[in-house]
Amino acid sequence: MTASSIRYLFKEGFRNTWTNRMMSIASICVLMSCLVLMGCATMIFLNIDSLLGRIEEENVVMVYIEDDTTASDLKQMEKSLNEIRNIKEVEFIAKEVAWQQQLDTMEESHAAYFTELSSEIPLPNAYKITIDDLSLFDDTINNIKKLDHIETIRENKDLAKKLVSIRHGIEIIAVVIVAVLLAISIFIISNTIKLTVYSRRLEISIMKSVGATNGFVRLPFVVEGMILGIISGVISLGLVWGFYEFAIRQFKDLINSLNLTALNFADYSLVMLGAFVAIGILTGVGGSIITMGRYLNKEGSEISGV
Repeated sequence: MTASSIRYLFKEGFRNTWTNRMMSIASICVLMSCLVLMGCATMIFLNIDSLLGRIEEENVVMVYIEDDTTASDLKQMEKSLNEIRNIKEVEFIAKEVAWQQQLDTMEESHAAYFTELSSEIPLPNAYKITIDDLSLFDDTINNIKKLDHIETIRENKDLAKKLVSIRHGIEIIAVVIVAVLLAISIFIISNTIKLTVYSRRLEISIMKSVGATNGFVRLPFVVEGMILGIISGVISLGLVWGFYEFAIRQFKDLINSLNLTALNFADYSLVMLGAFVAIGILTGVGGSIITMGRYLNKEGSEISGV
């Protein structure tokens, strides 16, 4: 196929989009609806995932150290903790600091009573450990228990398991929603292009009768699908952005009262735009190829009767 032929076919694709603008608008609206639903669902899932991440960071493991542990033993222990896989952060909390924090939470009279009661600090030194992947929680705790000079370990195994289950459930729901909406988009785009093909069956018949290849006939429809996909993706991003900002403003008081922070949409806009355009092109081109493939496979029997 020559360069001039390709230019002609791309020009035909743009012309067909404008000529059949009512069906093009219908396709864009349908695809936009699916993409907007995908985008809104994605932002909801991202905010939930961010919230789960903050909860996971608060679900720390406290490792309390034996009182007779020397400074060199503490240093070696911290090194060993950092070498354990799946440990994200290790923070040493001196017993003096922990005790002062406890006193700061008490009323002044109570704090003075406990201070005068004994000069010894009733708390041990400790390490505050943040675990990276909670699905490996049990293995990580078992590795920590193998270390020396540990008095007790305080951890919340049940909460870790619940957080992992919630995260997996959200991932499954997100994949199912995206897959269903993507399938719906391809189906509707295919049917829209099928109407376009049917309305132009005589033109296609003439092209085939003069020796046009299937690729030559198919390319304008593929270009048309690409155009519809790109337009849908760009407009959908703007709509999702608008809906998201509107929702944040409406629920601002609730978000602040729960001490939550909504994600900034601008941080995800370029990625979402690329995903929307890619999905739009995929559904538009995919619908065109599927529809034209079926039609051209049967065109010998159907066009002969035109």
